[in-house]
Amino acid sequence: MKFRVIALTAVAILGSATVCQTSGATEAVIVPGRQAEVAVQDLRVGDGVVSGMVVNNSARVVRDVKLLIHNAWLWKDERHPGPVSPGNAEFYTVSGEIQPGGSLPFTYRLPPLPRRTDGHFVTSANVVEFTQVGS
Repeated sequence: MKFRVIALTAVAILGSATVCQTSGATEAVIVPGRQAEVAVQDLRVGDGVVSGMVVNNSARVVRDVKLLIHNAWLWKDERHPGPVSPGNAEFYTVSGEIQPGGSLPFTYRLPPLPRRTDGHFVTSANVVEFTQVGS
């Protein structure tokens, strides 16, 4: 099984948090702009599977981390690309709670990608949303 390790950079997009009260605990649904608090590390792609670790760098428990799995298509000849890119993207939610400073492994099976000779896919995973639990 051959794997590629892809380095990720955080993309900062301004957003806000929606806070609600449930069972005496405060929960905040975090939307884009605070992804650095939760990150993907050790991303591996191979044999139709994406795997890695979701790391909680915040001071609160997080859960329901939503990832954007992106299969970017890079044309062999960028000056003369084809009419339609076969690239795609999907959301994947990593279930479970992650303690502050902790991590949780994830595995996602990619949909079948077309085999082509006019370019190649580069797969990435980025945190787009998560829920913080606690006060």
